[in-house]
Amino acid sequence: MTSQASIRPYLNQAYLLGLLMVAVGLTLSPFLMGMSQFWLATVWLVDAFTPPFKGAGGIKTKLSRFFHNKAAVLLVAFYLMHVVGLLWTSDFHYAMKDLRVKLPILVMPFVLSSMEPLDRKRFDLVMLVYVISVFIATLFSSITYWRHDYEDVREISRFISHIRFCLNIVFCIAIIGWYIVKTKVSENSQRVGGPSKARFPVPAFSTKIAINRYLQYFLLFWFIYQIYIFESLSGYVILGAIVLVTAIYAFLQWKKSRAWHIAVGATALVLLVVGILLAIHFVRPMLKVEPVDFAALEKKTALGNDYWHDTVCNPVEDGKYVGLYYCRKELQEAWPQRSSLPLEGMTRNGEDLEATLSRYLTSKGLRKDAQGVMALTDEDVNNIEQGVANYNNWKHPGIHARLSSTLFEYGLYRRFNNPNGGSLSQRLEYTRASFHIIGQHPWFGVGTGDVPQAFAQTYDEIHSPLKEEFRFRAHNQYLAIAVAFGLLGLAFFLFVLFYPWFSSKRNHTYLYAVFLTIMLLSMFPEDTLETQAGATLFAFFVSILLFARKKLSLHQ
Repeated sequence: MTSQASIRPYLNQAYLLGLLMVAVGLTLSPFLMGMSQFWLATVWLVDAFTPPFKGAGGIKTKLSRFFHNKAAVLLVAFYLMHVVGLLWTSDFHYAMKDLRVKLPILVMPFVLSSMEPLDRKRFDLVMLVYVISVFIATLFSSITYWRHDYEDVREISRFISHIRFCLNIVFCIAIIGWYIVKTKVSENSQRVGGPSKARFPVPAFSTKIAINRYLQYFLLFWFIYQIYIFESLSGYVILGAIVLVTAIYAFLQWKKSRAWHIAVGATALVLLVVGILLAIHFVRPMLKVEPVDFAALEKKTALGNDYWHDTVCNPVEDGKYVGLYYCRKELQEAWPQRSSLPLEGMTRNGEDLEATLSRYLTSKGLRKDAQGVMALTDEDVNNIEQGVANYNNWKHPGIHARLSSTLFEYGLYRRFNNPNGGSLSQRLEYTRASFHIIGQHPWFGVGTGDVPQAFAQTYDEIHSPLKEEFRFRAHNQYLAIAVAFGLLGLAFFLFVLFYPWFSSKRNHTYLYAVFLTIMLLSMFPEDTLETQAGATLFAFFVSILLFARKKLSLHQ
């Protein structure tokens, strides 16, 4: 009995190792991300069937913990809804792939809710390892970015998609920011000779493993810089939302004077107004077009050739008309002198080269003629060959560049019904197709495996202008669920998401509030749970924040 009981400490260490494997694999290793699930499941089985069976680690105790945790049961039920969806599906190959991708939503809640809860020290260690892992992943991205060793800025995310990577980065900003505040509160309490009275039930790293204060601030600003270089609109929006949630949470949780509440409320309002004004500041100049006297346009180039001026269907780049001062004859003669790629061909990232050249020249204020081409630097020519269509966006990356390219894409979609290659415009087509499918299968959807087949058929039915290579699924998690399982499935999914928050005040922790906000917002522009990285991120942190640590009292 003694030898059997002595196994348990090793199993506890193995369980902690499994959690650390997930924390590292989320941003550094898809293989480790997947293997960690089987590791945790194996540890659970060994622990459950290690005598004595009636102890804290016994099978009955574990199952009792799980079934008494309604939030965990609901998450597992959400996964089982995908199994039930096999009853009205025909493409079992895709269905099995979908079930495999979403396996973390089954494993994580079941295992983490039924294992012995983590103490504060081990929970803090998992969070610290996660932050360090994300930091290491950003180092790889930054090196690629600084070297300009990419064709699209999204490619600098080396291990997972840039969208999911940005979600991890935003969550790390919240973790580090709150740790700084929590540490400050503890220090202030110690100065007055008493324990901390803060009501924020959130993790603070042990003093033995806490990183240096200056390093904390460095990491905080480093992660914010990462959101900047990724040019992710959803990242900017979610980060802004987290700042607002933080202000609201502080307003509601801290027991301070009326003046304090007014100050926090005023700060949140100011942040909101400033955010709106900044958005207007960035967007308004992009919507302005430089006035042009079309009657006074020059008709000849410096070499005496005729200009062609598009004054009807004329796209705009950085406030300038792309179709003005265009001489294709001179472009055909001058471009081969600067590049080995044919003018009528494609850039290295698959875009139309002539269109890219025209936009690039316009963004530099150059005319589309021989003089304009010869005025390009070798660096400009290389950018065009790589598919960079706007000089200013390349020279000054960030939110301005992302908004500029998005507005140009939307302009093409609105004027010419051409959504191809545009992030926003393609999503509008995905949404149109999704609503069409939901209208045909409103209650139970098309089933777990028939989603790709339904979209392929729908794009033809609605005569979508999307090219074959751009015809994807919903890119919206809520619509993806409605397409697969109908409005009833969507209603159940929303219930699963919101139940933990409304079922117990003990779940009203700052980190869970932040993480829930990140997930809810990310599911609008992306089908977050349709990839291994997204499903694991969701299942792991919902489980570890709600189930895997010892419950705090409401006073704590």
